[in-house]
Amino acid sequence: MSQALQNANYPVSGSIKVSNIFPGDYGACDEGSFYTASLAATASTAVATTTQALGKTNPVLAIINPYPVGGPGSFNMYLRYVKLVMSVVSGTSTFIAHVGTLDNVNPKLSTVGTVFGVGPNNTNSNSGTTSRASLYGGVNIAVGDTSQGRTVHTGFVTNGLPVAFDTYTLAFGEPVTAMNLIGTMTLVKLITIPVPPVIIAPGWTYTLGLWGTGTAASAATYYMDVGWIERPQGQ
Repeated sequence: MSQALQNANYPVSGSIKVSNIFPGDYGACDEGSFYTASLAATASTAVATTTQALGKTNPVLAIINPYPVGGPGSFNMYLRYVKLVMSVVSGTSTFIAHVGTLDNVNPKLSTVGTVFGVGPNNTNSNSGTTSRASLYGGVNIAVGDTSQGRTVHTGFVTNGLPVAFDTYTLAFGEPVTAMNLIGTMTLVKLITIPVPPVIIAPGWTYTLGLWGTGTAASAATYYMDVGWIERPQGQ
């Protein structure tokens, strides 16, 4: 509300009025809590990820929340989107599926891939708040799930053969599916996949794997972009 101007929606009283004037992620961005990071084209692990289990142990993406558990100033990471652009195609004759895992272990990776080259960056130009998050693409190899490990999302990405510059966007907490095709399924595809809200607590690791029954032992190459919010739990 502009200074010195009465708002008819809020009559004068002794109570406190709270109104969210920024829809969606702009509220988090306004307080300096929204971050992005990206990775240039990087080859993933050359493993035939023909099962979901192999997709879990050879993830294309790993995100680590290194904040100390229960420490002052520790933050949860609230995932908003992951965008993958396949610049070099992996060999496959069938569908591509996704699997997301949360596990209370750090290090989750026995082989650490390539750290994201850009970010984490705060998307509010008026905020100097920084993030401690660690993001890795490329050749990641993960250990098996611990007793606290949990699969948080699974499903199909596409049943069409991948081609160079296919784009897959996982939208967290968004119940919307979209697919934009340039021509037929054999040409470039722009696909949005809805997945549930995912929160990475301090000390936890999130991994994203891609798999398909006809996948060959050839490494796909991906550009990656990730967006997330960092806030204290429950606030």
